[in-house]
Amino acid sequence: MEHESKGFNDMPHRSKRKPINSNEELENWMTRLPTALRNVPIIHLAIPGSHNTMTYTIMKDNDIGPDEPRYIRALGRYCSIVSKPIIFNWSITQHDNVKEQLNGGIRYLDLRVATKPMNGDIYFVHGLYGSKIYQPLQQVAEWLSSHPNETVILDFQHFYSFSEMDHRHLVDTILQIFHSKLCPTASTFTHITLNWLTLERYQVIVIYRNIYAQNYSNLWPSGLWRTPWPDTVRVNELIDFLNRELQARPLGIGFISQCLLTPDMPFVLKHLCGTLQRNLAPVCQKPILSWINQKQPGRGGLNIVIADFISDTNFLFCKTVIESNKKFFN
Repeated sequence: MEHESKGFNDMPHRSKRKPINSNEELENWMTRLPTALRNVPIIHLAIPGSHNTMTYTIMKDNDIGPDEPRYIRALGRYCSIVSKPIIFNWSITQHDNVKEQLNGGIRYLDLRVATKPMNGDIYFVHGLYGSKIYQPLQQVAEWLSSHPNETVILDFQHFYSFSEMDHRHLVDTILQIFHSKLCPTASTFTHITLNWLTLERYQVIVIYRNIYAQNYSNLWPSGLWRTPWPDTVRVNELIDFLNRELQARPLGIGFISQCLLTPDMPFVLKHLCGTLQRNLAPVCQKPILSWINQKQPGRGGLNIVIADFISDTNFLFCKTVIESNKKFFN
């Protein structure tokens, strides 16, 4: 049941809506969008997301994850009292729990998962192991049940120490928790609008970046959601990268702009007593907001935009991304 939806250049002119000035508006921002925007394909909307969403579940004394290089894991075994606090300080990208992030406007969750040896459970991971996946995912489902007109995109980005049995376990968990809320995959995004999703009672788009996704009709493959990684500690390189990638964005698929800096080993060694939030994230916060303000959503424009520490300055990042949707009416 595909529906033709209006493109960016077909939007009627409207008077400017008032800026978002309360967190209650952030909590229900998709619900509050004008009908014209709720009929726009979801890949044309500007949507805020959180980078490494679940790192708030990481504790300083947790085991070092399999996403770290072998020599770092060796340091963790033999010199954990020194190495683990350093890894912890550079692994945490969010302090707010998933419900607080959703209430703050986040609608895209960046998820990295891993198993442990001789353990059947699945954990979130980034440098160190975080919590088991089950309760946070259940919290997302509960939040969605109380916000029936909101949609969340879950992006399972990386899988560490995963066997086919582990993939089956994870997918079974996703199906059990979200079941009828899952949006089926499609070859085109033309009909996938917020109003269509609400009408069909779909609230969750699951991106599963592994070939195992091909076995399921409601796991979106990696190729339909491009997510280029800047991998730099320099702001000018980040902005150049964001501009270059957005300009070359494929028009018919989803697109994630990663507005963040990534510490490399020389940077960490130079700031051994530092943290990501204190020494790196603040450097790019203002340039990122400026970059977002210079862009517009729509066909070939901003889509999903992610950042670290999304609640800083009372969720200013989320407000900036969401308000860019007003440019449809300029």
